[in-house]
Amino acid sequence: MYNIVCLKWGSKYPSDFVNRLHNMVRRNTTLPINFYCITDDAAGLDDGINFRMLPDLGIKGWWYKLMLFKSELFDIKGTTIFLDLDVVITSNIDDLFTYKPGSFRIIKDLKKGFNSSVFRLEIGSQTKVWDQFWENKEQIIDRLHGDQDWIAEAIPEHMNEWPREWVVSFRKQCDARARRPGGAIGKILLRYDLFPKPKGVAVIPPGAKIVIFHGKPDPSDVMEGPWGVWKEAPWIKEHWN
Repeated sequence: MYNIVCLKWGSKYPSDFVNRLHNMVRRNTTLPINFYCITDDAAGLDDGINFRMLPDLGIKGWWYKLMLFKSELFDIKGTTIFLDLDVVITSNIDDLFTYKPGSFRIIKDLKKGFNSSVFRLEIGSQTKVWDQFWENKEQIIDRLHGDQDWIAEAIPEHMNEWPREWVVSFRKQCDARARRPGGAIGKILLRYDLFPKPKGVAVIPPGAKIVIFHGKPDPSDVMEGPWGVWKEAPWIKEHWN
C-alpha cells in the first residue's frame, strides 16, 4: 500500500488546505493510496481523509515532519510520501511512488541542502534521523533553521534527489519573478509598495508534477493576480482545488 502524509499544526493553514491537497492527490494518482493528515485539530477535514492526532512533543511546526523517520508512525506502514500543504500538483504523481523503489527521495535544493516539501521513504527506514534528533533536539533546534537542514546533515545528499523536472520551485523555476530596477531605486520601490504590477504569467515547466511554494508567495497570493514582484499564475485555479 502507498501512503500520502501531510502535517497540519497550529493556525497557519486552515483545514481547506488539507482538503485541496486530498483532492489533488485523488485526481492525480491511479495507484491505491491511503491519505493521512497528522494534526492537532481535525475539525473541517473532508470525509475520506484519515487523520491521526499529533502528540505534544514540546516541538513546533515543521519539526514534527521528522516524526516520519520514527521506527513506527502510528499504524502507517510502507512506501510513504510527505507533502507540504502549500504544494500544487499539476500532473500524475504515480512515478513518485514507483521511481527507484525502496530508496529515500527528497528535493535537492538548487543552492545547498534539501527542501522537505516533498519526500519519500519507507516507514521504519532512516530512523537515525529521528533518533539523533530526539536525543539532541534542543541543541539542533537552536542551531538550525528547520527540519530540512537536519535531514541534510543526517542523510548524505548524493543519490537522494528526485528527477529535477518532477518537483519544481515556483519562485525559482516558473519564470515567476518580474525584473525590477536594481540598487537603491529598486529597494525603495519594494519598501513602499511602489513596484509596478508584474506583466505576464508564471509558467509550469515541462515535465513538472508538483510545484512547491516555499516562503512567500502562497498559491492563493498569485492565483488571481500578481503579488509584489511575483507574476500571476492562473493555472493554480485549475489544479489547486
